[in-house]
Amino acid sequence: MLFTARDEDIVKTLVLKVRMLSLDQLAEGWWQPTATGKANARRRLAMFAHTGLVRRAHVQARPLPEMSSPVAVWKPGQAAPEFAAVAWRLQSRWQKPPRRTTVYVATQKAANQFGGRLRGLIKHDLQATHDLGVAQIYLQLLRTNPKEAEKWIGEDVLRLTRPRQKIPDAVIAAGPDRSVRVVIEFGGAYDASRVRHFHRDCAQRKLPYEIW
Repeated sequence: MLFTARDEDIVKTLVLKVRMLSLDQLAEGWWQPTATGKANARRRLAMFAHTGLVRRAHVQARPLPEMSSPVAVWKPGQAAPEFAAVAWRLQSRWQKPPRRTTVYVATQKAANQFGGRLRGLIKHDLQATHDLGVAQIYLQLLRTNPKEAEKWIGEDVLRLTRPRQKIPDAVIAAGPDRSVRVVIEFGGAYDASRVRHFHRDCAQRKLPYEIW
């Protein structure tokens, strides 16, 4: 199999940036969000699976809401957001029930080849929806600000360098041990209490954040 620059970018994304990508996300991010693009993505990922770099799985995940911009943005020195209002926006956007979704995850072989960390099996459906939501944020950043996307450091990489700390979904930083430019959190359907807790943790550490 001739490994192209696009192939390497996809595998590195699964190893170093996000835990999983759906077939629709792969088509949108690296081909075209059309039936033809989806078919091309499926064929190429089947080749990745044949070489042992990725594993295909089927999960029950809720269709993601529109995520073109953060629900809440905060910086040190600003007033705290209205937690109840943020929670309402997060919770009210989920309109559709879970559905069978094809996803792809990196294998140990890919992690060994590209220096990542194997995340393990998908434990439950809520995890799949969450991980796909985080991946959607990354793809949005990749489209709108590729240079910032290069500085995306995911939760699993952060955990290796920040023991006994609350780990967000991702940060934008020059390295895992460098100062954080912004904390990224997929808010899912957080209630007001969880939004407040997240804000207080970031505020205590003087970390700007975005909740998507």
